[in-house]
Amino acid sequence: MPNQGLDPRALSFASAFLAEIQQAANLADVERLLEAAARELGFRHYAMIHHDDHRAASPGLINMNNYPSDYAAEYFGGLYHRDDPVVHACIAANACFTWCELADLIELGQRHREFLERGEYHGVTNGITVPAFVLGERSGSCNFCSPRIPDLAQRHIGTVQIVGSFAFQTARRIAGGRRLRQVRVGRLRSRWLDCIILAGQGKSNTDIATILDLSPATVKTYIEAACARYEVHNRTQLVIAAVLDGEIGIHEISPRQYRHLAT
Repeated sequence: MPNQGLDPRALSFASAFLAEIQQAANLADVERLLEAAARELGFRHYAMIHHDDHRAASPGLINMNNYPSDYAAEYFGGLYHRDDPVVHACIAANACFTWCELADLIELGQRHREFLERGEYHGVTNGITVPAFVLGERSGSCNFCSPRIPDLAQRHIGTVQIVGSFAFQTARRIAGGRRLRQVRVGRLRSRWLDCIILAGQGKSNTDIATILDLSPATVKTYIEAACARYEVHNRTQLVIAAVLDGEIGIHEISPRQYRHLAT
C-alpha cells in the first residue's frame, strides 16, 4: 500500500510550519511561509485564493500565488474560477484532495476539461487542494501543484492538509482585521425555528399551520417576530440569516433530491 501523507520529514516540516504560521503578523509573512512550504514539499507552484472576482481589490480578498504570469492573468482576468473543476470540487470535499480525484468528486464537463487542458499547457497540473469554506463567506482553497517528481501529491495529503488549513485560517483572520464573523446563536424560539424550517422548504403559512397544528395567524405572528429579531423584511432573508447563524442546518431545508445526504 502506498504511503499516503505520512512522510516523517514532511510531517516534521508541518509541525514547524504550524508554529511559525501562528506567529505570522501580516499577509506577507503568510505568503513567505507558503513559498517555503511549496519548496520544501517539492511543488513548483502554490495558490491560496478566495473563489471570487479578483479584477478589482476588495477588502478581505485573499490572493497569493506564484502561477506563471500568463496563466495568472488569464485565470483572474477572465474569471476562470467559474470553470475551475478544483473550485467546484471544494464544494464536495471536506478535506484535502488530489486533482486526480476530481472525477470522483464532481461530474466533469467540457468546460472543466478545457480548463484542465489550459492549465496543463501552462504547466499547472497534478495538484493537491485543501478546501477553505466558512458558511456565509467566500469559499477559498490552498493549492500546491506541478510536483517536481511523480506521485508527490498523494504522498503529502496529511502534510498539505495541516499546512493549507492553518495558512488559510491565519490569512483570513489577518485580512479581516484580526476579527472573525460573530455567529449569533440562540436568538430564536423553538416554535419560530419550526416555522422557519418549513418556510425554507417552500411551505406556505397555511401548510405550516396544518403541519404544526397551529392557526395561520399564529404562524404569521411567529415568522414576523423572527424577522423582527433578525431585522430582515421577508421569509427568504429570514431563512438565510437563520442558516448563516447556525440556528437551522442547511440540510433541514435542502431540496428533496439532496435529503439522502443528511441521513
